[in-house]
Amino acid sequence: MRLGLAYLAFLAFPIADLASSGQSVGRIAVGAAALVLFAALYVRLYFVGGLFRPGTSSLPRGRPYAYALVALALLLPLVLGKVFIGLIIFAGAGVALVLPPKRVPAVATALAAGNLAVLLITHTHGSELITQVVLSLVAPLSVMGIRQVLLANQELLRAREENARLVVSEERLRFARDLHDLLGHSLSLIVLKSELAGRVIDRDTARAATEVRDIESVARQALVEVREAVSGYRRSFDEELVGARNALQAADIAVELPVAGPPLPAPVESLLGWVVREATTNVLRHSRATQVRMRLERGPSEVTLTVLDDGVGSTAEPGGGHGLCGLAERMAVAGGAIEAGSGPKGGFRLRVTVPLDSAPEPPPRPPAAAPELLRPAVDAAVSGPAQ
Repeated sequence: MRLGLAYLAFLAFPIADLASSGQSVGRIAVGAAALVLFAALYVRLYFVGGLFRPGTSSLPRGRPYAYALVALALLLPLVLGKVFIGLIIFAGAGVALVLPPKRVPAVATALAAGNLAVLLITHTHGSELITQVVLSLVAPLSVMGIRQVLLANQELLRAREENARLVVSEERLRFARDLHDLLGHSLSLIVLKSELAGRVIDRDTARAATEVRDIESVARQALVEVREAVSGYRRSFDEELVGARNALQAADIAVELPVAGPPLPAPVESLLGWVVREATTNVLRHSRATQVRMRLERGPSEVTLTVLDDGVGSTAEPGGGHGLCGLAERMAVAGGAIEAGSGPKGGFRLRVTVPLDSAPEPPPRPPAAAPELLRPAVDAAVSGPAQ
């Protein structure tokens, strides 16, 4: 777009030729006014029907400007002299912007033929004639190619945006189905067991207590399942690093991040993401640091992440704070290790080592009986003899 408008700088050549041609002041004034009009039509064409609005709906509105450019480009050399013979190149480029691509080759050929006629009338011969004819033919074709590339890129961007929207929509549907499956069964079972406990509490407190303990167990299991489902929506490790960098830089803390490498297993990335979030939070809240370094070391069977700052330091152990305690619990479950304490030169260092085969996917749970199938058993237990 800007390149097309930058071509107007070449109009300086006909202006210079016009000023040095020894013509009268009146003819120079008319020629300068014609060039100004030509430049104005050219700019207007770009904004109304050209590359600034490349949709097909804008093409008809730009055609009058293109036709006016062609008329001026063919008439000015005949009226004011051969100093204007190069204008047909601009006009051809403008025509290529507002015509359907299938029509551009034929129109370019017609413009080249018309330009040849003008060149012969103005007694232009030799290499100059050949150059002008070739340029008047090539200019529309090249602009048509550029325009097609721009349109193709726009279609590609729209397709990518649509694909991203569909992916997000599908993920939301999947999440909704997962929550429905997880919570629907658990909550229905809690309701039925609560109903059973309420019916037997007056005549069998032991049975009611058992049902209450079952309710607690079901609720805890539902909480675990929801956490597992939501964990699939955590940001990737690279995204966590970007978020940490933005947060630390916003606090005027210099940060050095690990160099990107091969992707890690999803469970490992999830654990390392927790480490980055917790370390960043500690730095922002407690360290008063001015610099943070994060280093990732990959081994054949494990990966180590070290976060070191130059703050006030700490003697806290991994279990000393709620965040570090949570990290220690997660590392213990994953078979990893965590070290937290003062760095070798002061500050605070957090170092975690995670096996690459950590946090295996939990085995699928056996299908549970649907809650509505349990209601007859509940009724029978309530109406039957107390156990």
